[in-house]
Amino acid sequence: MLAIARYALKSPFHAATVVGLLAILSLFIPLVSILSGAIVGLIILTQGLLPGTRAIVVAIVGVTLVSYLLSGSPLVGITIGLVQWLPMMILAEVLRRTQSLSFSMVVGMALALLAVAVQYTVWPDSEQLWTQILLQLFEGAELQEMEYAQFKSGLENMVHWMVILLVAVMYSTFVATLMAARWFQSKLAGSDHGYRDEFYGIRLGQSVAILALLLVAASLVFNQDWVVSMMVVVLSTFLYQGLAIVHSWSKAHGRSMMLFLLYVLMIILPQVVALTALLGVIDNWMDFRKKLKSIPE
Repeated sequence: MLAIARYALKSPFHAATVVGLLAILSLFIPLVSILSGAIVGLIILTQGLLPGTRAIVVAIVGVTLVSYLLSGSPLVGITIGLVQWLPMMILAEVLRRTQSLSFSMVVGMALALLAVAVQYTVWPDSEQLWTQILLQLFEGAELQEMEYAQFKSGLENMVHWMVILLVAVMYSTFVATLMAARWFQSKLAGSDHGYRDEFYGIRLGQSVAILALLLVAASLVFNQDWVVSMMVVVLSTFLYQGLAIVHSWSKAHGRSMMLFLLYVLMIILPQVVALTALLGVIDNWMDFRKKLKSIPE
């Protein structure tokens, strides 16, 4: 991946070619979009917003042509540009100007909260729409009346949480992509500890932590999906601060297996994810990393 990143920085042509090819590949392999976004972020971090924008425009033209040939619709390229690259442009430019990963994450969180507000204002019936679309896919399935009722109930519950978690998952993906871009930048600059120190130092601040606690309380008191969705967005931001604490502790005490175990438990148990995020919230008052004896250089 570093070879791809290094190749993309050779010239605007190389950058546009790499971003465009990765974007086209992401039409078939969605996870490739993370690498594509990381390259866009790297270009902006190292060369500025204008070169990054040029690469994106050329890539959008290429993806639009391919999508038009495959589906007869040119909207896919434009959609990818807006959904996949526009947030990365904003986050990478904020990080380039402020040199603060923590501040960039807070800016991204604010935009994600705005996206939740738009989601529940403009598309209040999105759950019903998605449920109908998915039910149509199973119209030909032979199910008894009781089985169909159970299936429909389970599907509605799945769609309900999918809509609630949608923005938080997208935002978390963008933050992870931004971190990948920063890691590329650090490695290509020959700074082995630059990115690590920046990640270990993530601290979102007491004001944002208070907002998180207020949203947790509001989600328990009010039965409103948009409140829960906003709470998940904020806690997903503090998840990175919680992970920074655990990584710092693991590095200081040489407990890499404990770090591996944490990630395994996070995959299996959602409660572990929530507890790690709450650890990040509490850290804004307790300052757990300050109590560590040392972090090996």
